[in-house]
Amino acid sequence: MICRSRTGRRAGAVVLLLAAAGCTEHAAMGTIEYTTPAKREVKIQSPSDEGCHRLPGGAYHVTNYTVDDIRLYANEECVLTEDGKDQSGRIGGESFYLGTQTSVEYTPGQSPWLSYSVVGGGG
Repeated sequence: MICRSRTGRRAGAVVLLLAAAGCTEHAAMGTIEYTTPAKREVKIQSPSDEGCHRLPGGAYHVTNYTVDDIRLYANEECVLTEDGKDQSGRIGGESFYLGTQTSVEYTPGQSPWLSYSVVGGGG
């Protein structure tokens, strides 16, 4: 009878742990890697899929090894640049969409990306 009671408590503990895990923030499983203008390499492991995330030091080369797509921004607030201007001042895109398992290189004259958001995340 004692064994059944312990088994029941263990099963109850597992259920509570799973319930608590369901209430936590979700993450984009994998790694985002980037190189700063100062040539420092940075790795971000399983970032939250909600909100705006800063890229300290800025990013020139970004590789998305997560299971989710991301969007890169030229400012720290994850908002689009002024209408009609992209990061290099040319007419065009206002942010950069980076699919899963892909990378993007720096283009001469471009400002570094300063933030990103996970596509489909809550932010």
